[in-house]
Amino acid sequence: MKVTWIALLFFGSLVGHAQTVRLEKWPARLQLFPRDSLSQAVVPIAGRVLADGVRLLSLVVRRDQALHQYVRTKTDPATGRFVFNPIIKAEAHQYSFDLFLHNATGDSVRVARRDSIVSGDVFLVHGQSNAVGRFDEYVQSPFYRSFGVNNGDVPYNPADTAWCLTNTTEGLNAEWNVALQRLILEQYGIPTAIMNGAAGSTSISQHAIREATNPASLNTLYGRLLYRATKAGVAGRVRAMIWRQGEAEAANNPADYERIYPQLYANWKRDYPGLKKVYHTQINLLTNDKITAGSLRDYQRRSKTIFGDNVPIATVGLPAYQGLHYSEAGYRQFGAELFRLVARDFYGAIDNSNVASPNIQKIFYSTSDQTEITLEFDPGQVMRWPADTTLTNPASKARYVQSMANFLYTDYPLGEAGIVRSVRESGNRLVLTLTKASNAQTLTYLPSSYRDNELGFYAGPTIKNQRGMRALTFYQTSIMPLLPTPSLRAIPVDTVAIRLAWNATGTAVDQWIIERADSTGQFRPIATLPGTTTTFTDQRLGDKAALLRVGAIYQYRVRSFNSLSESAYSPVATASMRLILSVNEELPVIEAVSLAAPGLAIIVPNPAIDQAGVELPPEWTGDTVTLLIASQIGTPIVHRTERVPAGARYLPISVSNLPTGTYVLTVLHRLGGIQGRLLVVR
Repeated sequence: MKVTWIALLFFGSLVGHAQTVRLEKWPARLQLFPRDSLSQAVVPIAGRVLADGVRLLSLVVRRDQALHQYVRTKTDPATGRFVFNPIIKAEAHQYSFDLFLHNATGDSVRVARRDSIVSGDVFLVHGQSNAVGRFDEYVQSPFYRSFGVNNGDVPYNPADTAWCLTNTTEGLNAEWNVALQRLILEQYGIPTAIMNGAAGSTSISQHAIREATNPASLNTLYGRLLYRATKAGVAGRVRAMIWRQGEAEAANNPADYERIYPQLYANWKRDYPGLKKVYHTQINLLTNDKITAGSLRDYQRRSKTIFGDNVPIATVGLPAYQGLHYSEAGYRQFGAELFRLVARDFYGAIDNSNVASPNIQKIFYSTSDQTEITLEFDPGQVMRWPADTTLTNPASKARYVQSMANFLYTDYPLGEAGIVRSVRESGNRLVLTLTKASNAQTLTYLPSSYRDNELGFYAGPTIKNQRGMRALTFYQTSIMPLLPTPSLRAIPVDTVAIRLAWNATGTAVDQWIIERADSTGQFRPIATLPGTTTTFTDQRLGDKAALLRVGAIYQYRVRSFNSLSESAYSPVATASMRLILSVNEELPVIEAVSLAAPGLAIIVPNPAIDQAGVELPPEWTGDTVTLLIASQIGTPIVHRTERVPAGARYLPISVSNLPTGTYVLTVLHRLGGIQGRLLVVR
């Protein structure tokens, strides 16, 4: 934008100027305006000039200390009203605004000033104590903002409606909140505001109380956060809710969580209409002996499936765990892991591989004798099975070893642990070889609660992906049986294709995957088909080049998949495109193997340009045969009798007079007949 410079005269000619202008829209100091899709924000400024004789105002906008914009406007002659709509960018720079009045003689006077204004993103935090843990030292920045006061679960002063920096007593943001803000600023240069409404030792039922007639009531945890967001003018522009709660229910009544969370989520979506994501934290293992605490954690894991915008994130395996809370290192790592998800979802981060907590998708027996179980996680995850972990009690210095196999349970809590003999890592799968065959119906990863004689709480090991993100724990997840193995047939169709057909196995199938191998014996996928399909044609000619060669031998196999399990590969079916298509029904059948050695064509060359020929069985030598050539729809083109020379095994045929195309060639003999497709090219 072009900047116009003028001389600003500061005279006292506008007596009592503080009473001359009534500001109706004017930014607050330290205010953050939510950025739009262009990564900028309009700062609305409006008001009314009350004094006669003043018809002109100017606004000076500075970016840091440099002049950014100068604009002038006239007041409405009838009402004295005026409006400015300056635009600021979402960036690591602060803006200030100076409003001037000008009288008829050109005198001007500043009537209002605001500084430390930014544009950026707004995030909300709710939950209990792990969402508000604080430490004495923070990295402070003028670009980490908050609004209002979070005094936890105590009465709120409605006058506490000022913008502030995050690392003040007003903001009361957790260490991991600050880590998130710091990383967003460092990586993307975007200021942020985090409003934290969490309170220690609070239950989900307390957080879900929303007064129907006054949702922003200061009498409820829910209402106090909504009140702050509304007063800040950002309730409709919140990017995400970060929800970290559940310990209260896990220690007392786990069933409450699953019952109440949908209500809380629905209220968020109603009162924060711009909400795009809910980062739904899965709590760690507690020491309280509640067997259904595992079910609560499993609900948090499944929140992504139940509510499409929920993003579950694991806390199990974070460093510096103390059985309920964490020291600073644990909270800071959580902030860094949360940042990678936020960067993926809101800042276009390219580095997205394995930044999410691996989430189990299906578990199934992968051998017919049920001595192998496959765990399949999200697509794209690269899973790692942990080695045995040596832990040390810091007090007694006692060392002891924990094995992951001891924390996978069949039919928990009454089943077995320690039945994993070995593990094979395969992309997003872990394939468990068992010590014995199993008939278990469910598998559980990590117990509902844990207390040992050394540390007193669970400190590992954990299943991770290649970037160290720990898998979400799962509870009593079904182990599905192997799907029935299909049978497969491969049938050559002239020199055009090989047609595959397999049986419907009687179980629900989502998709079939077809694989093919050539003489190298290495199978590669060639097609993924809907579960209702039971045939596939492997075409010889593709869009650019031949995919299959006439006479070459190909192997095929097929397997089925659904959302819960899959089948073993079908037995391999073998086929080779030869020129035998059918046999005259009135003549004896002549098998293909009697006509040519394996791998040799019966009509050669094929395709043909001027000359072709048919290889004949030895019994036909010296005899008379009938040669028929017809179009593909059966129109006769050639019909003549030929004598096969004595000792000859090859009947030459001139095709120089035939147009380019595909023909059906038939040779009839008293002992039988053969028929094949002939391609003529030029």
